[in-house]
Amino acid sequence: MERFEIEVNKKGHLTKRESFDLEFKQSFHYGDSLHFYVRSLVGMANNRGGQIVFGIKDRPREPVGLQNDKFDNLDPTKLNAIILEYFSADLSYSIHSFDWQGRSFGILSVQEARVKPIVCRKSQGKQLREGAIYYRYRGETKEIRYSELAAILDAEREKEKQLWMSHIQKIGAVGPSQVHILDTARGELSVGDKTVLIDSDVIDKIKFIREGHFVEKKGAPALKLAGDISGVLDADRIIYAESAYPYTTAHVLSETGINQYEFQAVAWKYKIKGNRQYHTEVTTGQKSKINKYSKALIDLIRAEVRQDPDIINKVKRQFSTWKRKANK
Repeated sequence: MERFEIEVNKKGHLTKRESFDLEFKQSFHYGDSLHFYVRSLVGMANNRGGQIVFGIKDRPREPVGLQNDKFDNLDPTKLNAIILEYFSADLSYSIHSFDWQGRSFGILSVQEARVKPIVCRKSQGKQLREGAIYYRYRGETKEIRYSELAAILDAEREKEKQLWMSHIQKIGAVGPSQVHILDTARGELSVGDKTVLIDSDVIDKIKFIREGHFVEKKGAPALKLAGDISGVLDADRIIYAESAYPYTTAHVLSETGINQYEFQAVAWKYKIKGNRQYHTEVTTGQKSKINKYSKALIDLIRAEVRQDPDIINKVKRQFSTWKRKANK
């Protein structure tokens, strides 16, 4: 995406106007405003991507700059939490600042969504409505019209059809027995009925070329697979990439309907902490870390509850008994 650059006329007004991929804000705020910003980003992602530029005065459009450091101190986890809680898919976005004539500006940029449409999962005041599909039109973000939605659905069906045709042609060319599946999100390579597990430190550095080979880029290793697969690592040694841990503790509680104490009991019962299939720690600063969890954990809790609706209460009682004994 082309980065936004300030261009002004003789009066000092911006020559660019708001459009389907460009939105201006004079200042940056926290609180409910974050939901509005995310809604705009989602609307752009459902179109062709775009940018929200902060520090631009409206009527006339003047580059006045930001008056404080709120934007510079924006923690991406705040936006991530809103995206994961309120929308059906993640966004590929970036945050950056720039200076122009001694004034500071901020930009939230978002890429076009790989899979459309992204749908709002739940309501939030007047900002978000459950079931809504937001779309960026020229100069405004609003709920999508039928014509644009129909075009998106047609394009997604065609894209999926072409992708399947491409896969089928490749399978036919090499033969089904020679086809293996590399899951870069989980770091797993499926070979027949066996699985090779790749360390996240490696998988995150691999540049996979879709034509069917791996190449080396500066500072990163190439992946070469040779010889027979002789074994499968134990489940408790699985190492996933960070992208496979999208959920915070609050998200897990929301998705499963359990409370904080019940979650502690579940984590104790199933030895969640330290089990890379379900949990990892993600560094958010020089000294701070947060616990993140995989969808596999939510699936585990839901499966246990389906099998025994009273399982959470049973685990909670077991946990309480264990704590009493441990504290004696």
